[in-house]
Amino acid sequence: MEMVTALDKFYANIEKNDTDNLMFDYDGLNYMISYWGRYIITEDLVTGDEMEYCIAGDNREFVEAVLDSKVNQTRDKSIREMLLELPPEKLLV
Repeated sequence: MEMVTALDKFYANIEKNDTDNLMFDYDGLNYMISYWGRYIITEDLVTGDEMEYCIAGDNREFVEAVLDSKVNQTRDKSIREMLLELPPEKLLV
């Protein structure tokens, strides 16, 4: 599968047994998504302030809930939208 966006890479890696955390930076925040821990942590790259979001659901339900989450600073863009804008190398596995 050719990876065109970070979303492609996200789908290719999120449910692998050896993948726990996926990370990316977007618009001044660092995002860490934990598949096994069922959470998203955001960290402001300037102030270091962190927010933690626990996400309910198992497997595909969890993955889709993460992608639909709007946890950016203005709460107006989903993680799915962010990953669609980023090249695959910006998502760290």
